[in-house]
Amino acid sequence: MSADSKRALLKFSGGAGLFPAFAAALEHFAGEAKLSDSDRNSLVAACEQVYGDALGRAGASDSPLELTIEQFADRLEVSISHPGITGPAVGLDTFLGAAGPPEASGANLLTRVDRVKYDTSGQASRMILVKYLPGAKTRAN
Repeated sequence: MSADSKRALLKFSGGAGLFPAFAAALEHFAGEAKLSDSDRNSLVAACEQVYGDALGRAGASDSPLELTIEQFADRLEVSISHPGITGPAVGLDTFLGAAGPPEASGANLLTRVDRVKYDTSGQASRMILVKYLPGAKTRAN
């Protein structure tokens, strides 16, 4: 991580009631990154969608959800992972429209963020939401 980036790692166990704490941290980063109110609200809504999906898949697991916010010169990246979920990445079923209503599908998610990435490693599953900052050139990476 370079000097031009900032990072926050939060671990939550205890359910959906803790999302507002994560949203507050995300809103802080979005404000520092000078995202518009609309972009900030869209990013928070996308994260809430994936967070809810992760909680649903985790069930009564004692393992906490890990939420990471990283601010780079050109983008914010938000990662939501659960170390105890095996199989497709957290949020993948929702993204593909295999779970939940159409308004919670990946097509809807992509109206809120610029990129969606997935990663699984061993027993950890992660979805990464990317929102480019105003004036940033988007690139495929």
